[in-house]
Amino acid sequence: MQHQLVIDAGNTLMKFAYFRGDLLQEAFTWDKSSESDLHSFLFGKTFDKILMSDVSGQAISILSPYFKNAKIQILGSNLHLPFKNLYATPNTLGADRIALVAGALAKYPAENCLVIDAGTCVTYDLLTQHAEYLGGNITPGLLMRLKAMHTFTGKLPEPEFIFPEAVLGQNTKECLISGAYHGLVGEIEWLVQQYAADFSGLKVLLTGGDAHLLAKRLKTNIFAEPQLLLHGLNKIASIND
Repeated sequence: MQHQLVIDAGNTLMKFAYFRGDLLQEAFTWDKSSESDLHSFLFGKTFDKILMSDVSGQAISILSPYFKNAKIQILGSNLHLPFKNLYATPNTLGADRIALVAGALAKYPAENCLVIDAGTCVTYDLLTQHAEYLGGNITPGLLMRLKAMHTFTGKLPEPEFIFPEAVLGQNTKECLISGAYHGLVGEIEWLVQQYAADFSGLKVLLTGGDAHLLAKRLKTNIFAEPQLLLHGLNKIASIND
């Protein structure tokens, strides 16, 4: 059974996951502040493969000293994928979206899946039951909506997000927060309806940093998958030498 380490390297945090075959053994999030924490996670482990998604482009230089005797593969267009990529511009498809689609395939093979990643932006990615990736949508995330309304107007503030208990806002701060939040919830509900009309038995998978906030109000039957990207990286690692 393969022992694989996968790494999701973001701009501020790095997420590590240790797999034996398809089974997640241990996960760890590193904020780069304590090297001893990373050493503790890696101690005593051996890896047959290491695969990293590096959105910043700088993680490989940070991590190379920890893996002096191991080859780190970087997720890119040179690797084999477990699905057929029918995106019109495949070279522009982000590594995170590739990994999420692979994660959907790993968790729900032979199913129509819509992956919603609620982060800085919200991405929607459609995988068919025939393991074909068709594309999706990209829209502003929750905090980006609040920042944009402040940046592109003269007087609107940029409030700190507090979960809105009501749809009706009774002051400017509440109106901004409720508008951004419920607008995004409504967007998700509408897009899911459109995809579900064309793809039978659609599985809707929700992940990303704001997923827990949105799941509170979504009426759509969704599957919360906080570690979907890590499972996708592991799936990709398993079919590449």
